[in-house]
Amino acid sequence: MLKTQVYGRISFTVPAGAARAEVALPGGGAEGVPVFARQPVAFAYDYHGYETVNPDGAPVREARYTAHAAGAYEFRAYDAGGGEVACIPFEAEDAGLPGYVVVSDIDPRYFALSCGGGYLPIGLNLVGCGYDRLPAGMDHFKASQRTATTGLIQWRRWFAELKAAGANYCRIWLSNHYTQARTEIMGVHDLIALERFDAVMALARAAGVRVKLCFEHWRTFSDSGHFAFKRYVNPDTGLQLTDENEWFQSEKWNERWLQDVAPYIDRYHDDPVVFAWELWNEIDCGNGSFEAVAAFTKKMLPRVKALSPHNLTVNSLGSFDEEWKQERQDAFRDMPEMEFQQVHRYLDQGAPMDICHSDPVAFSIEAVERSRRMDKPCILTETGGVNDRHVGPFRFYQCDHKGRIFYDVTYPALFAGAAGSGHIWHWGEYVEAKNLFKDFAPLADAFEGIAAHKEGFEAS
Repeated sequence: MLKTQVYGRISFTVPAGAARAEVALPGGGAEGVPVFARQPVAFAYDYHGYETVNPDGAPVREARYTAHAAGAYEFRAYDAGGGEVACIPFEAEDAGLPGYVVVSDIDPRYFALSCGGGYLPIGLNLVGCGYDRLPAGMDHFKASQRTATTGLIQWRRWFAELKAAGANYCRIWLSNHYTQARTEIMGVHDLIALERFDAVMALARAAGVRVKLCFEHWRTFSDSGHFAFKRYVNPDTGLQLTDENEWFQSEKWNERWLQDVAPYIDRYHDDPVVFAWELWNEIDCGNGSFEAVAAFTKKMLPRVKALSPHNLTVNSLGSFDEEWKQERQDAFRDMPEMEFQQVHRYLDQGAPMDICHSDPVAFSIEAVERSRRMDKPCILTETGGVNDRHVGPFRFYQCDHKGRIFYDVTYPALFAGAAGSGHIWHWGEYVEAKNLFKDFAPLADAFEGIAAHKEGFEAS
């Protein structure tokens, strides 16, 4: 009989005609399990270390499941007509795995684990790996538009660094070049990109790192060279979409968006490695009105939650660097569908708020105090230093060999009542460049074995 562990992960290959699946539970009843397409791949690396990922065999159908209790289970798959096409018994054994990240029912200012232990997300943003421009012929200094990446070589190094330092969290964008499986036609997906994503998540699981997965970061349909331009083609007309408010408010596009992100959720629904599903990076910073994006957030959070009920769901706003943004922070803070609260803030000497100009310790504390509720966790989930108005990484990163800025934006929030460390943004240009991953260790060590949700901490 197949065996798995409670809070572990088991995969089933199903017949090509399988349309849906379920798992019969030890105590009776059944849970639905998504079935999805997989394209097996082979990773290869050339003389320069650049990665290629190619198909390795025929596509298959697969389902994945996490058992929540010890006992005997049965996996069943059905075709479109309801006929059973697979029946696989398996057994789950309790191996002491920690389970899911949840909001503590003892002290809701903090996260906990479903096994009863504590969880303080200590880590950073690892949004995506880098790509290099390739040469155009043999002439010096002449680059083409073609790019290449070392791919998993980078991800493997980052997760090894996090594990060595005792860090336990990162945030990945599912819209970055490496993990983006969606195309300009909603519902059409790149199965090889999904395999790359699987490989990244396998590294996170092995390192004991929980991952917040952010679906989107686009801000505009206007092709103006903006870094967050998104081209979507209406499959009904063949025309590019142009109205962001219609996209956010239309049930038609809402439903198609859920179908578009489904391949990610199907693979990782109810997977303990997922810290949370995040709808959007800074959803209010695009061309959609705040009313439209707030309504989208309120509507879609429970719909994503229904697809992955054991994982947290959340959304994020732009950097809290102007007084008028307090109203938006309050709106998201008080939205019942938001399971925890997030705030972004950077050291930015061009920001309208004076507190952003020179003291990241003070701005971390104030950001948490102005964003939190006492019945929800709050985290400073993007931070760091930028040149004025976010036009690039902070110019003094290059000479900060001792990581003073890192300490100032990573440590204070946790001691000011946040539910985790500050999560710095510039993982490549600063944290890796200055060998600062190791500097998570003192914070991780200080809270080793401490269940913050049971301690009754008060910020001083």
